[in-house]
Amino acid sequence: MNKEFFERINLTFDLNIISSKICELYKLGDYISEQLIEVGYEDFNYILETTTGKYCVKVYNKERTDEDVNKYIDRIELASKLDLNTPKVFKSNGSCLQTFNINNTKFRLTVFEYINGKSFYDLNEIPTQEEIKEIIHQMSVIHSATLNSDPIYDKWTITNFVKEYEEKKHTTPDKYKQIFERLLTRMKEVDFSKLTYSFVHGDIISSNVLKDEKGKLYIIDFAVSNYLPRIVDLAVTSCNLCLNPNDKTKTIYSTKMILDEYQKYCTLTEYELEVFPLFYDLANAMGILQISYLNSCGENSEEDNFWLEESEKGLGFSDDQFWNEILNMDNKSLKKI
Repeated sequence: MNKEFFERINLTFDLNIISSKICELYKLGDYISEQLIEVGYEDFNYILETTTGKYCVKVYNKERTDEDVNKYIDRIELASKLDLNTPKVFKSNGSCLQTFNINNTKFRLTVFEYINGKSFYDLNEIPTQEEIKEIIHQMSVIHSATLNSDPIYDKWTITNFVKEYEEKKHTTPDKYKQIFERLLTRMKEVDFSKLTYSFVHGDIISSNVLKDEKGKLYIIDFAVSNYLPRIVDLAVTSCNLCLNPNDKTKTIYSTKMILDEYQKYCTLTEYELEVFPLFYDLANAMGILQISYLNSCGENSEEDNFWLEESEKGLGFSDDQFWNEILNMDNKSLKKI
C-alpha cells in the first residue's frame, strides 16, 4: 500500500486493529478484511468487510482540526436529510463521529454505507446524457438546502484561486503563467454580491459519483461542501463530467446540456451565465495549479496525472467558439483569456 496514505493519519501499526475497534463500536460483527481506497487527496478511506457485510470508513486526516472535522459532520448530517442519493451514515452512541486513541495516536472516523459499484473515475467512463441529467437533478437538491455551519477552507475551491495562486505561482508551468495572471485579474473583477449562494457540494466530479450494479447514481464525499455561489458546482462538474478529451463538439454539447438541465430546477441569472466561462476556466486552472504544486513536492501519482491532463484539455478547449455555441453569445459578449 501507498505509504503516503498511512502518513495522513499517522498509522504505524496494522489497520486491522482500527477495523476491529470499529466492529466493536458499531456492532458490525467480526472483522474479515479491508481494502484501501487509493483515490482522493485529503483523508484515509477504506472498505471494511465484516461478517455482516461491507462498510466504507473515512478516517480524518491528522492535519484536520477537530473544528474542521465537526464542520464536516455538519455537512454529512445535512446531506443525509435531503432527498438525495448518497450513502447512509452510521451512528454509534448517537454520533456520526467516533474518536479514540490507539498507541497514543488519536483517530477520528465516520462509517458509511458501502455502495456495491464504482465511480466514473474507476470505470474510466464519461456519463451518458441521462446520467448527467440525473447528476444535475441531485445537484439541484443539494442547492435547495440551507447550511448552518462555518466555512471549511478548501485549497481547490475556485473562489480561493487568488490566494492559492499567489502562494503557488512559483511552481506554475511557464506556459500558463500569463493565462493565470489574466484569470487572476478577471477574478478580482467579479461582483460576488450579484451571484446566488447556496449549499454547494464543490466537488461533483468523476471520483465522487458512484454507479451501482443497477445503474443508480450516488453523490459522495461532502468534505469540501460550503455555502458558495451555486455556479461553482456547475463549473466544476462541467469541466470534468462533461469533458470528452477527444471530442470538443461533444464536450460543448454536454456542457450546454448541463446549463439547460439545471435551469429546469433553478433559473440562472444573466450575471451567473456571464461569469460561468470564467469559473469554468478557473476550475481547470486550479487543477493545473494544485497538481503542479504537488509535482514540485515530489508527488506524481496516476491520479495526479489524470487530473492534470483533464484540466489542461479543458482549458485548451475554452475559446470563443466553445462559449459561443454553449451560451449562444456573440464574440463581443465574451471576455476570454
